[in-house]
Amino acid sequence: MSAPQIRYQCLCFCDGQQEALYLKHLAKLLKTDSRRVTFTLKEMPRKNNFEARGIAYDKAALFDHDNKPELFKEKLNACAKSKCFYAYSNLDFDLWLLLHKRDFAAPVHKNDAYVQHVRDSFALDEEADIKNAAIMADKILPGIALSDVKDAIRRADKIRAHKLPSDALQTGTIKYFHNPDLHIHEFIKKVFAECGEPIE
Repeated sequence: MSAPQIRYQCLCFCDGQQEALYLKHLAKLLKTDSRRVTFTLKEMPRKNNFEARGIAYDKAALFDHDNKPELFKEKLNACAKSKCFYAYSNLDFDLWLLLHKRDFAAPVHKNDAYVQHVRDSFALDEEADIKNAAIMADKILPGIALSDVKDAIRRADKIRAHKLPSDALQTGTIKYFHNPDLHIHEFIKKVFAECGEPIE
């Protein structure tokens, strides 16, 4: 077997285990005989310092809004300062998971607002803890195919398309919106582009 001809590598700072497990799954979905995607996973740095000396490849930070607007803005500004791709979910990563299976454009006010929708969409038990690593690895991620990731990107694009430019919020040079809002799909688009995977 010949060595992969396309290699894409990215250092990813992850806010939680859901994001890290998802990236591992995505790398498997994208792997072919001629292509390999590697995400080097690190925990979110305490002071939102995304500098990584000696790293010659892309960097991304995956994090949530989590109803903590000041911390969210700190992370966005830190990403801009260190040239790290910001891949956020607003309100949280559960929205991104949900978009793999269905549209969801309603604003929410609590961090657990998506939980029942995720359970229903992935046919989980009524009390399943979707943040649990075993539930993610054994029940949620096996239900996500590459076509589902592409559907999630399209649904996230649709959410963004319905936002009015005048509703944008801004911190530093970065514009963002009230929930629902995502930028994680822009990171996944970049990964697809780098490794030659079409979205359509």
